[in-house]
Amino acid sequence: MARLLREAGVAPERIRPEETGTDTLSSVRAVARIVRDGGLAGPVHVATSGYHLPRCVTLLRLAGVAATACVAPPPAEGFWQRWYWRMREAAAIPYDALLLAGLRLMGRV
Repeated sequence: MARLLREAGVAPERIRPEETGTDTLSSVRAVARIVRDGGLAGPVHVATSGYHLPRCVTLLRLAGVAATACVAPPPAEGFWQRWYWRMREAAAIPYDALLLAGLRLMGRV
């Protein structure tokens, strides 16, 4: 995604990739730390696949990060695969949101 952003004309010093996360929630927590510790002003522009954008933006906002979605690349999968991933995300959004809310209550975001 960083390469695509550079090719689109975004200055390299404005791109801060998050490469430590092992899943969406750990990536969101890492981005929240990058923004908070770096004293960065938002918004964070989320670049990911189209089916994944709503969850990423929602979780970042719940973590207190101003976030907007970048235009997603066109999907490469077939019709049924796209629907599989959409349904998976529909279940994952409330699950991750509850986990994140608990982590925020414990001061771990």
